[in-house]
Amino acid sequence: MSKQNEITEQELAKIREYTRKDVTADEIYTFSLIICDNETDRDNEKFTEDSLNKLAGMFVGKTGIFDHNMSAGGQTARIYSAAVEKDPSRKTSDGDDYICVKAKAYMMRTAANENLIAEIEGGIKKETSVGCSVRSIRCSICGNDIRTEKCGHRKGETYGSKKCSWLLCDPEDAYEWSFVAVPSQRNAGVIKSHKIEDKSKYPDWVEEFRQEMKQDIIKDGAGLLPFLGNSLLGDICDCLSLKKLREMRDALKEQRKKQLPLVSLLAAPAEETAADYSDYKI
Repeated sequence: MSKQNEITEQELAKIREYTRKDVTADEIYTFSLIICDNETDRDNEKFTEDSLNKLAGMFVGKTGIFDHNMSAGGQTARIYSAAVEKDPSRKTSDGDDYICVKAKAYMMRTAANENLIAEIEGGIKKETSVGCSVRSIRCSICGNDIRTEKCGHRKGETYGSKKCSWLLCDPEDAYEWSFVAVPSQRNAGVIKSHKIEDKSKYPDWVEEFRQEMKQDIIKDGAGLLPFLGNSLLGDICDCLSLKKLREMRDALKEQRKKQLPLVSLLAAPAEETAADYSDYKI
């Protein structure tokens, strides 16, 4: 982040689109930040270039908060412009040209914001992370959508000479951006849910179990909650802990049974009446 020492009239015009009065340059504080990029993050997931191009537009006007706590009391800044920037001289861990979404945000110069502005200037409040949703998450090895198609690859593992990662494709919404202590992306940060689990303490089979429960929820939810759609159901699953995922899966299965009662394909034979063998009695 860096302080914008001079605010142009063009920038003021953009900022005034979000204010009720014509603020002056002396009343506001602006700074730049990297929202997200195409580098593989700590969860072995990454945005595609197409996703970054779409997110750049989606995040204009979005508010800045703290630690993804969606409370109006935490609103502190707002993005007024964003654009994709490429740096061919810099490569990602996958060997691609580095691409990021760089944004400009503003906040009001008030007594309540003095300390925050000082922390931004001093490099204390620096790391940021974004909240958004995507319609598709694809395997970088086979290209399958891990939400709807079978994929035998595990993100983070290497196949041949290529490391598997999940590609975040086709963004559908951008919620907010936050100041955080430890972002998922090393250069900026991205969050796929509002509650993050420390997956490092779990063995690999736990993530496989999570994905199995997620697929069950999407499958049963498609019939019981068709108005939500598979994509939104998947996003909801990403926000849940393992315990809550299990509870949701079991609840949907029970509801499914109530709506579609199990019917045996092999009907029990009718009770036979006792045969009269009196003609053969001696």
